[in-house]
Amino acid sequence: AKVLTRGDQTREALIRAALGVFGRSGFDAASTRAIADAAGVNQALIGYHFGGKQGLYLGVFEHIIDQMRKHMAPVAGQVEERLAQAPSAEPQRRELAVELLLLVFDAFNEMNLQHAREGWVRLILREQQDPTEAFQLLYDSVLSRMMGLVTRLVALGSGLREGSEECRIRAMMIFGQLLVFYTVRGTASRHLGWEELSVDNIAALKKQFRIVLESLFPPGVPTA
Repeated sequence: AKVLTRGDQTREALIRAALGVFGRSGFDAASTRAIADAAGVNQALIGYHFGGKQGLYLGVFEHIIDQMRKHMAPVAGQVEERLAQAPSAEPQRRELAVELLLLVFDAFNEMNLQHAREGWVRLILREQQDPTEAFQLLYDSVLSRMMGLVTRLVALGSGLREGSEECRIRAMMIFGQLLVFYTVRGTASRHLGWEELSVDNIAALKKQFRIVLESLFPPGVPTA
């Protein structure tokens, strides 16, 4: 394992602290003093390691992107490989689309379960509502590839043309079904009686997600 230098440890402490402070307060309201205090380091070290508040904010997103890639890049590569060998017969194409979307579901939820307490979702939601340079970095580095794959899988399962508006809308709707239990946690918790997502909860979600996917890709003549 890599031995962290004192500088590495300071950077990691600042990023962990900044995740929480930026997530709760937003970029404008967050103070570098609060972040430094939460990290247990001198405030001047933010400037030394990141060049200032903006650099630290981007550093937080670079950390998020790095962790997301570790979880999602292997499954993305697997999906791309399987798509390159997709069968030509319609029933097998539908089955493959469902199978691969469930692989994405598994990787996405495993990632969120492992990092649930780090405050990613809150911070990313802020960027979704009011995108900055950090969101562009996140989209270009991770989200664009994942949305492209989901769109290709919708096209595979439905027969819709991949570049069509209909196909892209369906892809967004499917992506939303992955996100909703994290983005509206209050409502999900009250409605389902779940204090937090557990492995058993995820299994229940996956069962229903499969049913929804199969209903989106019914047998018959392609709709395109």
